[in-house]
Amino acid sequence: MRYEIFTDNSYTPLKVNVMGYSSDINVTRFGPGQRNLYIIHYVVKGKGYYNGHEVSQGNGFLIYPGMKEEYYAAADEPWEFIWIVSEDEKMKEIFNRYDARTDTLIFEFNSENKIKEIQNKIIAKTGQTIDAIKMLEMFLKMLNSHTQSQDFKKHKKNHEVYLEFCVDYIQTNIHQSITVEQLQKLTGVSQPYLYKIFKDKFNMSTKQYITRAKMDKAKELLIKTEMSITEIANSVGYSDVLSFSKAFSLNEKVSPGQYRLKKG
Repeated sequence: MRYEIFTDNSYTPLKVNVMGYSSDINVTRFGPGQRNLYIIHYVVKGKGYYNGHEVSQGNGFLIYPGMKEEYYAAADEPWEFIWIVSEDEKMKEIFNRYDARTDTLIFEFNSENKIKEIQNKIIAKTGQTIDAIKMLEMFLKMLNSHTQSQDFKKHKKNHEVYLEFCVDYIQTNIHQSITVEQLQKLTGVSQPYLYKIFKDKFNMSTKQYITRAKMDKAKELLIKTEMSITEIANSVGYSDVLSFSKAFSLNEKVSPGQYRLKKG
């Protein structure tokens, strides 16, 4: 049996096209041949061979676009694996986080429970097309489950994917209440880590960035539209106009109405 879920065409800072799982030896084999795709495999049970090298449970292997590849299950203990497929060139940077052997492109992971959780989600949603952000969330949780402990400086550029995801999520959901806790759960990284990457990039905390994004959007609506203060408050995720006005005044040193008059 082959289980797969697919992403839709909505925008995401890193596009994951397909995630799948199978234990069928006819599905878990390919080649010899080549594909123009970035592909990651996590072996969750059994063993097999990738370009002549044995790969067993707790190992995975990477495939770059255009490279020659061949893999198949071992006859005595056929493998089961999860695969992730992407056409996005940014995946090349993500591959660096795996610390795969340069000669074999085989890596190790020690997060069977988290990988199993993703496997169960793929099985439950097989055949479905899901939101691109949701697909990216699943992949990031899987990736982070076994690479978070790696040295930050070594992988600093690759960690920007978390920052890009959070910024995109904030902008996309600016009309809703957004908390640091939500971002932490969506990405699977710690709050101190989120604080660090926002502080390094924007010189402000994650919470301060969320507020700043909302205030900037509010200022845009105050200047460019005739929406009421209540409508603008709702549009930037404040259900209480008084709370919005208080937050705006605190950050901009003038009330929303005064800002509109000043900039109008």
